[in-house]
Amino acid sequence: MKNLSDKIFIGVDGGGTSTTIGAITEKGKVLGKTVGEGTNFYATNMAAARNNLKQAIDRLMEECKISDYEFISIGMSSLDDEPDEEVIKTFAGEVFRPEKIEMQSDVYMALMGMTLGKPGIMVVSGTGSMAIAVDQARKLHVLGGWGYLLQDEGSAYHIAIEGIKAGIRSFEGTGEKTMLEERIINFFNAKSHRQLIDIFYNPPMQNSKFAKFAKEVEKCANEGDHAAASIVDKAVSILVQYACNLIEVLGMEDCIVGMYGGVFQNSPYISNSFIKRIYAVYPKAKIGFPDLTPEAGAVLYGIKKRGYPVTLDFLGNLRSTV
Repeated sequence: MKNLSDKIFIGVDGGGTSTTIGAITEKGKVLGKTVGEGTNFYATNMAAARNNLKQAIDRLMEECKISDYEFISIGMSSLDDEPDEEVIKTFAGEVFRPEKIEMQSDVYMALMGMTLGKPGIMVVSGTGSMAIAVDQARKLHVLGGWGYLLQDEGSAYHIAIEGIKAGIRSFEGTGEKTMLEERIINFFNAKSHRQLIDIFYNPPMQNSKFAKFAKEVEKCANEGDHAAASIVDKAVSILVQYACNLIEVLGMEDCIVGMYGGVFQNSPYISNSFIKRIYAVYPKAKIGFPDLTPEAGAVLYGIKKRGYPVTLDFLGNLRSTV
């Protein structure tokens, strides 16, 4: 194994809406972290994603007084698995050194923060949604992550779009009456429902901005709105099905099931429903949020990939400072 000596590792949790970056020492101490713009290159483009990452890393290095780093380990929502060298080189461009980059899906990095590389499941619901499992043979299994064109069922984007459509149907009298009819007007600062057309299309609204309306749909569901509750219930059902299907794949009824992403983290209504429904089928499952953040999981991934030791002291320091 290689030795660690005064090295700095950069871990990245790259989502479609935002990107969280942390700097961690070879002893497991978190020097600092920052939040930047999204780095999903399907949601924007490769150049924009690269530029967003560079700006955030530059800011973090300045704040932490870092002049260099051993590697950047990037968990990215535009990936299913570890990319080939060509993708890494393309993403690096003229800005980063490819040999200093490790990349995997953001869901994989979140799972690393939960299981430290052992078998388990991670279900993520943020701007998009995806679920993965790593089995005892270290084989990766992936569900979801189909992107906004296929509406990413179970994601904030999907919940938001379905909520907007329900509000419009309520306005036009082609669907059931719902609080969402007025909530879409207020949320998007429109003077009328027809003005939403201009707001949404001129210029085209980013998926991440649509996704923020998911919180309003969840609020309406909490307030007893039937249409909103049906939308949220369908989203939870998809996420539960992902988890149950992957438990079957692993053949481990007592396996670890992690959950992560803005939808789970910001909505007890959704996360509690998710947990209860899985327990109803698999009461021995170990369900919860990761102990370590995805950016810390990304650093662990990079350390393991490059052959550095992961000691108990390193993990202890990481848990106490993350």
